Amino acid sequence: MKILTNVLLGRNSNITHAIGYIDTGNSLKCSLTRRYVAVANYAVIASLITCDEAAFVDRYIRDCASIYKGNKPMPKGMHIIPYNTICANNQLMLAVDADFMFVDDRYIEKKPLIGISPATFKILHTDKCILLNKKYMKRGKRHVKHNTR
Repeated sequence: MKILTNVLLGRNSNITHAIGYIDTGNSLKCSLTRRYVAVANYAVIASLITCDEAAFVDRYIRDCASIYKGNKPMPKGMHIIPYNTICANNQLMLAVDADFMFVDDRYIEKKPLIGISPATFKILHTDKCILLNKKYMKRGKRHVKHNTR
């Protein structure tokens, strides 16, 4: 099984690529939208968001609690997702809707939900990284059903 992948994401006419890591520990699913969540670092998200959204995300990266402060509405297409880790429970992560995601040239998800990690991480010495949900391992193997009659 291939653990490292090439990922192509698109949102609002912006397209970016990243190194993907199929994270078997990532089973994050948004309780509101019921969509699986991949977690990307800031470098990936910065390529997909507008300048107004970037200011909101920058504040979140510097201070995660900033999403509670002030009375500015959350930008359209952004969500807050509750999650737990082995180190901490009841955390909240900012996430953004993307339009599409390809993993190793295979279409995986329409409207994927991409969580934004406030922590920095690198894979193969690159800043543009995404931790893929373990459910994407199964989704990439889906085939079109053929009529056998």
